[in-house]
Amino acid sequence: MKYTKIIISTVIATTLANANTDISITAGVKDYTNSKTKTDGTTYNVGVGHNYNSSKVSFNYSKDSVDRVQPNTTSATTPLDVKKYNLNYKYTLDKALSLKASYIKILDNLAPTDQGKVYGLGANYKLNKGFVAGVSAYKSDYKQFNVNQYDLYVSKGFKIADRKVKLSAVMKSINIDGDKYSTYTSKDKSYFTTAIKLNAMCKNNFVLGLGMFTGDRMFAVLNDGEKVQHHAMEFNKTYMASFGKKFKNFDIIAKYANSKGDELPENRKDVTTKVTSLMFKYRF
Repeated sequence: MKYTKIIISTVIATTLANANTDISITAGVKDYTNSKTKTDGTTYNVGVGHNYNSSKVSFNYSKDSVDRVQPNTTSATTPLDVKKYNLNYKYTLDKALSLKASYIKILDNLAPTDQGKVYGLGANYKLNKGFVAGVSAYKSDYKQFNVNQYDLYVSKGFKIADRKVKLSAVMKSINIDGDKYSTYTSKDKSYFTTAIKLNAMCKNNFVLGLGMFTGDRMFAVLNDGEKVQHHAMEFNKTYMASFGKKFKNFDIIAKYANSKGDELPENRKDVTTKVTSLMFKYRF
């Protein structure tokens, strides 16, 4: 942990000392329906990104706090407290090819995936006429098991009435090496999920985003290696939407996500997780 703090401090100090840097702050609320113990909570994220020549390095710190109750009662129990550190690096070799690497460290006061680490490597290749293809591989290292994930990503940029639009799709293959999550024994070892997303720049620099995940997933790495779902919850559907406005030096974007799935250790089906958040990003 000592060395993690040194690395984080060095990255932040270096990026803040130079231009071509952006800082983002996100705050949100969580709401759970039909969960065995979770009721509601808060989520916060601070991100710093810096572009230097052909490289981009970014760091994210997130903190989630979730209130819990004892099963079948209204009595409070130990809240869930999760912290995650994420470091991403991207290097552009030429106009077509770029390489990327990512790292996540998990601190969780309740889950057996506490102290977990996630490593990622990938590449993107730009083809003609706004078409991009990419591949990524992730290794999630937990105490009782490991997870191997492989992503295939494609996107296409185009214009509608002089407005920029990007349509993207991702396929994720997730394989669990091991069967224990504390006392829970995993029944399924392989998952396959797909997502499709639409992002558009609208009139007066308003931005709109829509997305959907279909297919079961568990312990999935998301957002190009920035996030990971490290609890034993089997998600089957997720709907996402965002809307905001870009100004000269900053953006304001509201986001909403609605996920449905099953809490496997608790044997709780049809659990809904709703997250509503507001992001502010400043560029200098």
